Amino acid sequence: MERRFCVLVAALAVTSASSFAGAFAAGDVFASIGNGLVEVHAPNGALLMTLDTGLGGFTTGSTTDSAGNFYVTAFSSSQVAKFDTNGNLVTNNWAGNNVNESIVFNKAQEALVSSVGGNGITRFDSNGNMLANYTAGRTDWIDLNSDQHTVLVTSETSSIDTFDLNSNSYLTSFNANVCGGCSLFALRIRPNGDVLVAGDDGNVYRLDSTGAVVQTYALSIGSVFALNLDPNGTSFWTGATGGQAIQEINIATGAVEQSWNTSQFGEGLFGLSVYGEIESGGGGFGGVPEPATFAMLGAGLAGLAFLRKRRG
Repeated sequence: MERRFCVLVAALAVTSASSFAGAFAAGDVFASIGNGLVEVHAPNGALLMTLDTGLGGFTTGSTTDSAGNFYVTAFSSSQVAKFDTNGNLVTNNWAGNNVNESIVFNKAQEALVSSVGGNGITRFDSNGNMLANYTAGRTDWIDLNSDQHTVLVTSETSSIDTFDLNSNSYLTSFNANVCGGCSLFALRIRPNGDVLVAGDDGNVYRLDSTGAVVQTYALSIGSVFALNLDPNGTSFWTGATGGQAIQEINIATGAVEQSWNTSQFGEGLFGLSVYGEIESGGGGFGGVPEPATFAMLGAGLAGLAFLRKRRG
């Protein structure tokens, strides 16, 4: 029965990933913290392993390529570190941008890396060679739209800005004042065009495809900083700046589905990602499942997690 169920889950997941090879599993949470470390947790919070960039300082935004390799921005050293699917460090200078904070892949397996240091957005090929630099100025958190050239940007203001890679210029703001003066941080575009964004006022905001705020998630974990989508399509993960609390939130209801803390005492959270996460740009390991498969895939992953009883 378990084998047949696993086969069913694998078939459902074809639209999002061909297989989950190596040490990582769908739904594992990567928590970027201080001292050059990234903790890998099961969805229930069990610590599976700790990745070490060897660079020290803050680690921040992270993602995967289509093969499932893991990449994390080392904010303090302006480098991007790459790990293989078993969590082995491949290199801690795969690429870099001036004080880089976030990273996403496009469908061509090119990485877009932001720069808090004012160097705009830099595009790298799959080997980490620079292809282009876009004059976007300070770019903290970015996400790529499915059209492969429109990027949403936050830079610690209350605005979500729209940058076009084709014209190398900013377009009309997606929303010039999401939260009445708060600072916005990590954001993600959902397959239906909605946008989720974290704010330092303790809220996560959901905006529709026109930029209008349609839902506010009032959390009790401090200044909300990190945010990413779960592969189930129905929830997101978030955490507070420099804190240790991580929560999984139901998108429709706002209910807290998981709540736990990072394990490294004294090392706070500065970014997170989820293995197999839904990515609008479609360049990561999770891709973008069709909306009709969300419920089936989510149920399949949940059932598989129950049967496996997860690790830890």
